[in-house]
Amino acid sequence: MKNILILNGSLGEKNGNTNSLIKNIETNISKNGFACETIHLKDLFDKKINISEIKNKLIKAEGFLFTSGTYWDSWGSPMQYFLEMATEFEASDIFMSKPAAVLITMHSVGGKGVLSRLQGVLNTLGLMIPPMSGMVYSLAGQLALETDSSFADDFWSLEDVDVVIHNLLAAINKTGFKAWPVDHKDPKRIWINN
Repeated sequence: MKNILILNGSLGEKNGNTNSLIKNIETNISKNGFACETIHLKDLFDKKINISEIKNKLIKAEGFLFTSGTYWDSWGSPMQYFLEMATEFEASDIFMSKPAAVLITMHSVGGKGVLSRLQGVLNTLGLMIPPMSGMVYSLAGQLALETDSSFADDFWSLEDVDVVIHNLLAAINKTGFKAWPVDHKDPKRIWINN
């Protein structure tokens, strides 16, 4: 059974809106014959787990779903901390050419910029971003759709999550990619001299 790893970068962890969305996604993935596991990155941020504990799960994953709420026009600090710790895996077999989808939640504004920037970071790490594999689900959009369904084509809705998941699962079959040279010897080296 192929494995999808969900990385929740929200501060709400198991109690937030993003995790409510994740619970529905886990069911969708399982129905399609894939195994999935969710890591709440706040545990890494709070030092309850370390990056080496996550590394084995990253290695085993054949695809990823990155999720986060929107905090002052950015992803959650647990996601940022994970990205900083995972820099040592850039362009390695851990990430290279594995498909990744992104789902961002927000109340009203800022989520689209977060989505685009996170997809760019993930692609630079070596992950493959399939088409239509990222979206923002917002309270503002949900309220607009509840008020007037004629806006259905203008707002991402929960039904669009199915498209994101479908495209992630469809992209599991990899093709050959190349990586640019990466310094794996000392990725934490200080390179700015005062």
